Amino acid sequence: MPDLFFTIVLMALLSLASHAEPAGDCNGTPKAAVTSLPEPLNKWGQIVCTPYGHIITNREGWVWSNPGSYSPVMIPSQMVRSNPEPLANKSYFTKIEMNEISGIEAENSIKLFEKGFDSSESKPKVYTLNVASVSGKSLGFKFFDYSDSQWGMWCNKECDPNSKFMLLNMAKGPNK
Repeated sequence: MPDLFFTIVLMALLSLASHAEPAGDCNGTPKAAVTSLPEPLNKWGQIVCTPYGHIITNREGWVWSNPGSYSPVMIPSQMVRSNPEPLANKSYFTKIEMNEISGIEAENSIKLFEKGFDSSESKPKVYTLNVASVSGKSLGFKFFDYSDSQWGMWCNKECDPNSKFMLLNMAKGPNK
């Protein structure tokens, strides 16, 4: 039950989305903080200022979720798995870079991502996302844009196909 309560509170916080500025209480955010997302991540996500630092998460109307578990996905600037400290705006991103990749690198990424899935007839655009925090830690991801669906995968030292997450556009009707 505490997980459900936390999820409801978190989703309420995230519903305070803003299109141009980070959501939440961002007063006191240092000038060195990255406060906007590159294309196309800004279509699917936003930066939210929380009591535990800045996070990258879904935009209003979108849900980022692990398939099958329906647990929310976010990228915290503290870059910890548990027990985040209440650092507020002292924990922020210093780098958020997203680049489209092609060729062999994209093909290999798609093969790894589609492991365990039926292969798609359409080829997605593949993007790398690299983020760094004021803590000095960094994380890597790949995003796959199939036009009618978007997906992400954690890729620190190597990509982990078991770390796939869905980016669901809840404002759009079902695919036909």
